[in-house]
Parts: sequence; structure tokens; C-alpha cells
Amino acid sequence: MFRDSVLLRRSIMFVAIFHLIAQLCYGLPKMLSRTDLDRDIVVYYLVKQRIHNHEPVYAVSTEAVPHDAHNPIYIYPPVLSSLLSLLPTMSFITFARLWTILLYTAFWTYAMCLAKLAQGHAAIGTTLAVGLILGLFPGTQPALSLGQVDPILWALFGLALAFPKLRGTGTMAIALVKLWGVWPLVTALREGRRVWSGAAIMLVAAMGIGIIGVGPKEFLSSFWYWFTKVLPSLSQGSWDSDNWSLSFGLLRAVEITGLWHYEGGVLPGWARLWLLISGIAVPIFTAIFLRHRNKVVQLSAVGCAAILCAPICWTSYLPLLLTFIAALVGEKYSSCESLACSSKKMDSANQ
Repeated sequence: MFRDSVLLRRSIMFVAIFHLIAQLCYGLPKMLSRTDLDRDIVVYYLVKQRIHNHEPVYAVSTEAVPHDAHNPIYIYPPVLSSLLSLLPTMSFITFARLWTILLYTAFWTYAMCLAKLAQGHAAIGTTLAVGLILGLFPGTQPALSLGQVDPILWALFGLALAFPKLRGTGTMAIALVKLWGVWPLVTALREGRRVWSGAAIMLVAAMGIGIIGVGPKEFLSSFWYWFTKVLPSLSQGSWDSDNWSLSFGLLRAVEITGLWHYEGGVLPGWARLWLLISGIAVPIFTAIFLRHRNKVVQLSAVGCAAILCAPICWTSYLPLLLTFIAALVGEKYSSCESLACSSKKMDSANQ
């Protein structure tokens, strides 16, 4: 039995090392050599160029209807675009390569954080094994291939969970890019002054970046446009098959059963109210239900509930679910270690 366990661990480590070599020697070079425009990186590059050319951040008017994922437009708050605008003028290929390197760095940062959550420390072997699992998890490869911003958000959430000193800055940074981060942030603020100060520093830094990047007037007007034009569309979900939202899934079920027929345009009031209530109530209920559990378990569960019950939950959000699994493993590992330590102390006392 012991020999089988050792063999299994060695086999996993062998595959994990092979995965790392394959990623560094094949996957990453292949991504760096790409010149095509069929990926999300284009959206980030174009918004950077628009700001450099003194054009509006949001170039295309957004209708208040369910979001069309096949319409490649910039839909994030202006904080991200302001940050991108600080980059110097460069070609798309150069920008894409820098962005790709950043995403792969975020990938392994997230793997390291998951390893730390599960084992209490980020050992190299554990990080490699977690990197293998992350690489095979639904949503990871599309996010890396399309150059989506999500791997960076995975890393920020992992850092916020694995390192308490970064909890305020990490969750605030996520909330400034995607709204699901608001719920872990609000939950983390209950931990006290350290989280409040970290969140405040990140908020002030973001406002400073916005003002420096596009100017105070353009930053405020862009944020108002996002809040009044873009957010109403995102809050109505998306009929795209890539949307894994559980709350929007209920609307699909109602439509499939014939109880309601969607004819296009704005969702009816009852559907919009359902998406709003479920997106707010489920993370709050999760936080209350797990209030007596480990803080990391609670925060990770709130984050997972927020993404799954938001009107839109793209496949690239799913790797965030690994934080909850890692937190549960870490909680179990910590309790086993405490039990073993207590047992040793009792044995020493008896001797």
C-alpha cells in the first residue's frame, strides 16, 4: 500500500514536470509567435490606442440588452483601460507578447497560491502538481489562448486568500475590474483595519491611475458611461453557450420548457429582478452560512458563489472554483496537523 502511494506521487510529479516543460517549450513559444487577431488581446490593445489618440474609451454604443459575447468591444470599467494607457506606444505583436508573458506569470502565481492554501506553504512539488490540475481545468486554456484578463484576476484572488496582508488590495483590485470581486471584498472588510487600509490604498491608486491615464474629466465621464450604458447590458446576462451562470441558467430552463419565449431586446422586468436578487442574495447567504468557518474557506466560497450566480459566468471564471477546493483541503490538512501535534504532546507527557 505504501509503495503504491509512493509510486502514485512519483507518477503525478513526473506528469507535472512534463506539463511544465511542455508549457515552456511548446505552449508559451507558440503563443508568443501568434500574429492573428482572433483573440481578446485585440480589445485591450485597441482601447489603449484609442486613449493615446484622445478618443473615447467606449468607442461603440452599447444597447441595454443581454450581452453578445461575439461583439468584441471593451466592456470593463475605465480603471483597466487607464492602466493600459500608461504603456508606451508599441506594435500589436509586441503588446500581445508582453500580455502573454504576464498571463503565464499569473498562471503560476495562482498555482503557487493554491498550493499554499492547500498545504500551508508553496512547496515546488505541490505547485507543479497544482499547475498540472489548473492547466487541465475547464476554462484555463481558452483564457490563456484568447489572452483574457481573467488569469490575472485568478492570481489576485489567490494572493488575497493565501496572504492576509494582501486581502484588501487584492479583492479591491478585482472589484475595480469585475463586479464579482465586490462580494469577497465586502466579506473581507469585516476582518478589520488592515483590510480596510489595503482596500483604500488600492482604490486611491486606481483613481490616481485613472486621472493620470486619461485625465479626471474623461475618467469620470467614462466611468459614468460604463455605469449607465455598459453595466445595464451585462446585468441582463448573455444567451451565449459559454455563459455558465446558474441564475441565468434558470431563465434558459424557463425558455426551453416553453413557459416563456424570449423574442429579443430587453429582458422582462421579472427576469431582470431575478438576476439582480440572485446575484446579491446568494453571496450574502453564503457569507452568513459559513460565518463560523475558516476565513479563507468563507471568502473563497463567497467568491465562487458570486461568479456562479452573477448574470454572466464565462468558462474562464471556472478556475476560480479551485480556491474553494484548495481552502477545504488546507482546512483538513491543518486540522490533521493539529491532531498529530496534540497526539505527540500527549505521548511525551505519558513518557
